[in-house]
Amino acid sequence: MNLVNLWYKYRNRFLNSNELLEQLEMIDLSAYKKSEIYEIKKLVEDIKFIKETTENELDEIEVERLKKLDCMIKTFEEGTNDTKIEKLLEELYREKKKVKDGGKLYETVLSLLSHHTLVNQYVEKMTAKETLELITQYIDVPYPLKLTQDTFNDLVQVGVDEDNREALWRLAVHYQGSMDFTLIEDYFIEKRDVYYLVELICSVGEYLDKEKLLEKVKATKDTTFIASVLEKGKEYGAIADEV
Repeated sequence: MNLVNLWYKYRNRFLNSNELLEQLEMIDLSAYKKSEIYEIKKLVEDIKFIKETTENELDEIEVERLKKLDCMIKTFEEGTNDTKIEKLLEELYREKKKVKDGGKLYETVLSLLSHHTLVNQYVEKMTAKETLELITQYIDVPYPLKLTQDTFNDLVQVGVDEDNREALWRLAVHYQGSMDFTLIEDYFIEKRDVYYLVELICSVGEYLDKEKLLEKVKATKDTTFIASVLEKGKEYGAIADEV
């Protein structure tokens, strides 16, 4: 799982190659077979070679990231001074200073990881629970794992079995526009969870059949639940006032 998690973090640019190497060298090799230890050590050396022979570039993705940060920083710098704003600005300044891999360096290291036999072996061995945990450690990523609807439903079932509503909501955010979320919305309705149901509508509403969803809410005949969903949904602009 360590190798898969590091690949996933690098793929989504949460780690640069220096941080990736640090994390790889910190792996507890006693948990691996002798042949696997050799592969991990070789992977480290291959990444070091790529770093030595490939220049890091400021690519379009990084340029856009820095533009967004600059925009946010400017907005908060012009706002009211208070402790919360100052802490947020400090975090934004730190984020802007982070060095990200880009261009050929990022593409080459990612290709090495993505086609690495050992990494792929561990990806294939992952249980539905491990896959759900991998995906939902972040609210959203630019490059989530590719899933079929059946696999997605299996992950939803894990979240349902564990009553992990935060994970279910994050799963929907990751796959908005590419998956059917009926099982998730039905579970939130079953649990009468106003907060997560409204959050789901707010986050991925354009990919939901809102009319059908609200019919299911009203079909519960739970007047308190119905009123709360409509009130919160309208308050956040997720449900039309005329509903």
